[in-house]
Amino acid sequence: MINIAIDGPAGAGKSTIAKAVAKSLKIIYLDTGAMYRATAYFALQNNIDVKDEQAVAKMFENFNMDIVYEDGAQQILVNGINTTPYLREHYMSKAASDISALPVVRYKMVDLQREFAKTHDVVLDGRDIGTFVLPDANCKFFMTATPEERANRRFKELQEKGQDVDYDTLLKDIIQRDYNDSHREVAPLKQADDALLLDTTNMTIEEVIAAVKKVVEEKVSAPSEAAKNAPQNEDANKEKDDKPGELKAFGKASSEVPEKTLKRIKTYYQPQKSFVLYRFLRVILRPLQCILWPTKVINKENAFKIDGGLYLCNHYTTFDSLIPIFTMFKKEAHILAKYELFFNPLAGSILYKMGAIPVRRGEADTDSVKAVFRVLKADKKLLMYPEGTRNREGTQDMAELKTGAARFAIKMKKPIVPMVYYKPTKTCHKNYLYVGEPFTLEEFYGAKTSEEYHAATEVIRQHFDEARAGVNAYVESLHKKKSKADKTSEKEDK
Repeated sequence: MINIAIDGPAGAGKSTIAKAVAKSLKIIYLDTGAMYRATAYFALQNNIDVKDEQAVAKMFENFNMDIVYEDGAQQILVNGINTTPYLREHYMSKAASDISALPVVRYKMVDLQREFAKTHDVVLDGRDIGTFVLPDANCKFFMTATPEERANRRFKELQEKGQDVDYDTLLKDIIQRDYNDSHREVAPLKQADDALLLDTTNMTIEEVIAAVKKVVEEKVSAPSEAAKNAPQNEDANKEKDDKPGELKAFGKASSEVPEKTLKRIKTYYQPQKSFVLYRFLRVILRPLQCILWPTKVINKENAFKIDGGLYLCNHYTTFDSLIPIFTMFKKEAHILAKYELFFNPLAGSILYKMGAIPVRRGEADTDSVKAVFRVLKADKKLLMYPEGTRNREGTQDMAELKTGAARFAIKMKKPIVPMVYYKPTKTCHKNYLYVGEPFTLEEFYGAKTSEEYHAATEVIRQHFDEARAGVNAYVESLHKKKSKADKTSEKEDK
């Protein structure tokens, strides 16, 4: 299978080269822009606001996109309707731009692009194809040119179309766009570690095509040669299975998980109807948790000041999620849990019946987004770790917060409860969890830009800092009281 990913900044000639290479190699050029247009067209035809993420997410519950080729031309069918003839209407550009700004749409399109690439020889171009959309592509290129050269190319192109343009304005726009693309929150523009850099500043189109084709032909033929010389003994196979960097869960790499298991995991994104098992486990395990991880929850009443919303907590160990769940989530225990935990049938089933939602970290995960929306829309409590992972250093400093929590709180207009552990939870040792005052991000409701989401995340960070100061002050006061009591006891002994 040939998967060619061509990334690079605006004006580098990616689309021109991608189309030419696809034609020369007789493989498919996937027009990803048309996919966004087709999605926007379907939304408009169904009277769905292309800026309303919740409405669009609901639309995806009954949405099927097929990409077929007729006489070499890409045709996009949505729920059986060929949208291709309508995608270049004048109103579609604005609609496509609006709908593509929604994270749920981007995640959906990326999922579709990945599925398509699994079964087709394909060329894709963009700004994050090799780093995000197709990280496993076997042929990756990062195509660039100086800003001046790219502005000059664009200047000539527009002049040939009869448009009156200013070169300096074009150059300024390209430099600004480079900055925006490389600093955007989701999948920023950057060269993949295994991508070949192609500086096309002084190259002709023919030279660039030839360079790309040469690399593709070498890479595609390389595996068959390697296979002939591959060692066949068990030790060699074991070494292959334990490649550095390959994700493992319950003893298996994600790439080795059977299709049957993946289908089973898919069911975990559906709403759970009964939480009897969770309530039973809570009754059984809560006393055990109190013995093994005795924890003083400070300002516990703050957790019950709201009916539903986002409960955000720092995260040290595998089991520290049990404390807020058993303490504050009495009827249902909705929590975002990493996808790999659901590989095991027993563990996956229990997590699902507790109300956990699988999330594929670092990937476009439309299913988890929709599941989160369902929970929050129903005014349920959802536990999240805004750092996105555990703090393995054991320090009080939190890692950089991801913007996911802010996005959910803003989109669903839900309050947030910050919670902070004093230090890593220890078995059979007194632990402390501080619950801060609930707050909202009301001033950011309606936000759409990454800058706004980052600003909202900074507000969350400030509330975490306040909670951190609170738990530190509480524990410090305990130490002072203990020290004072010890001194009093010493005096009495004397």
